[in-house]
Amino acid sequence: MNNFQSSYIYVPSLIISFLLATYIFVINKKDIKNIIFSAISFSAAVWLLFLLLSDTTSTAQAMLFWSQIAIIPPAIVCPLLIHFSTVFPKKNSSFPNYVLAIFYSLPIIFAIFAFTPLNVISVSRQSWGTEVQSGLLYIPLIILLFGSIIFSIITFIRNYNRTTDAKIKSQILYVLVGLSVMMLITLLTNGILVAFGVSQYGSIGTSSILIFLGLTVYAMVKSQLFDVRVILTEAASIIVVIALLLQTILANTTTERIFNFIVLSVVSYGAVLLIRSVQHEIKQRQELAIVAQTLKETNEKLKEVDKLKDDFLSMASHELNTPIAAIEGYLSMILVEKLAGELPAKAKTYLDSVFMSAKRLAHLVKDLLNVSRIESGRVHIIWEQKPIEDMIDQAVMEVMSKAREAKHTLTFEKPKTKMPLTWFDVTRITEILINMLGNSIKYTPDGGKITVRCVNDDGKIVVSVEDNGKGIPKDKGAGVFEKFTQVDVLKDEVKGTGLGMYIAKKFIELMGGKIWFHSDGADKGTTFYFSIPIVVKKPFDPHEGEGQVLH
Repeated sequence: MNNFQSSYIYVPSLIISFLLATYIFVINKKDIKNIIFSAISFSAAVWLLFLLLSDTTSTAQAMLFWSQIAIIPPAIVCPLLIHFSTVFPKKNSSFPNYVLAIFYSLPIIFAIFAFTPLNVISVSRQSWGTEVQSGLLYIPLIILLFGSIIFSIITFIRNYNRTTDAKIKSQILYVLVGLSVMMLITLLTNGILVAFGVSQYGSIGTSSILIFLGLTVYAMVKSQLFDVRVILTEAASIIVVIALLLQTILANTTTERIFNFIVLSVVSYGAVLLIRSVQHEIKQRQELAIVAQTLKETNEKLKEVDKLKDDFLSMASHELNTPIAAIEGYLSMILVEKLAGELPAKAKTYLDSVFMSAKRLAHLVKDLLNVSRIESGRVHIIWEQKPIEDMIDQAVMEVMSKAREAKHTLTFEKPKTKMPLTWFDVTRITEILINMLGNSIKYTPDGGKITVRCVNDDGKIVVSVEDNGKGIPKDKGAGVFEKFTQVDVLKDEVKGTGLGMYIAKKFIELMGGKIWFHSDGADKGTTFYFSIPIVVKKPFDPHEGEGQVLH
């Protein structure tokens, strides 16, 4: 490299440093971090200018002067860098002012001894530029320079770990990458290589401050910053582009320079595409993460609303149960036990209607209580061992009067051999049978046929209730066992809560069984089935011995 080739590096570097200093200062003149960064960038530009003048001046006296004064700007950069680490991205350290004052006074010491042999002993012109024989003052300068960089890196890392703001973390990462890369390049070109007698690459090490300045500006002005993958991709791309740029500048021939420039252009374009691809991928992931979080929050809110609904149903049902029972009891005493004597025909008709309405309301409240207990996990199965045939007989007897009113033929086809004994909740199995029989009575036109059967089928007892009624349309079957769903085969004729089969399904499942139905379609009848396992040993009851339980 001849005397003037260093300008290929120093000139663009100092111009960029000066422009960065001006830009950051202009966008916010009152922000302390902008002021400090502008001072760092301006000091770097002055440093590069002094080194350029030292390499390009024509007299030995001028070369010595610019080499001596070049020690002052890096001494100024050091306290500025330490101060910057305490205010970027925001003030995050209660660094004592007197300590900062001590650091800011150090450049004065270097300035005092700048024009003495403690700084520069001698200078000589080499083929690659100015070779400086340093004095003892360079040792504290190197210590101060690398000490301030290391201190700043530690400060940034500590602030990175303390913050939870993703944007601030990303900003700090950009600065950390810039500082680390600058330190490594400077250590290599101005430390390790110089120790082995190779001094011609000092200009590269000095100009590496542009990596720190550029990434810091990017962090300060970029509105949407991504995670470490983007930062590392951008940093790696910048390093590769800078290396190719230097290779182009330092080429020995025009042909080599043109070839290197073409390679530089292709790599730069590829780097831009790579960075955009990584940014796009991470942006999509962030958007998906936001959507997932929104769905999660919405789901939690829905769960809370559902719980409030269940709590309301439970409270309302409990509150309604007592007055309904009282109404039902008094009406029974008046109508059945005739405690008030014979009633006028018209009054009896009205009271009969009220009595039936009270029974329907009591049934509704009972269903709501069962749903509330099921969904809150407060259902207690009371295990008993009894013949299933007895439960079927009991259920058939309870609904027989309704079947006769509708002129149905209701029969229980008892098995030829007795069903094996098993454990189940007697009361709830009876309720399920009554519910299934009641549905068959309601959904079968007058004069229908209803048949109950039970069989021993491979370790389980299967009970079926078959009718030749309205059947269940194919498109309605999916909702049979859902809450508040009533298969509307007799529109406006059959009223119900739509909870019976949902409750039956939950109770059967709690007993380890299964419930299902079969229907060939509308007007082709329906057969409902449920099964319970045949078990010899009483199932474990976690609530046994606790006294009164919800039933």
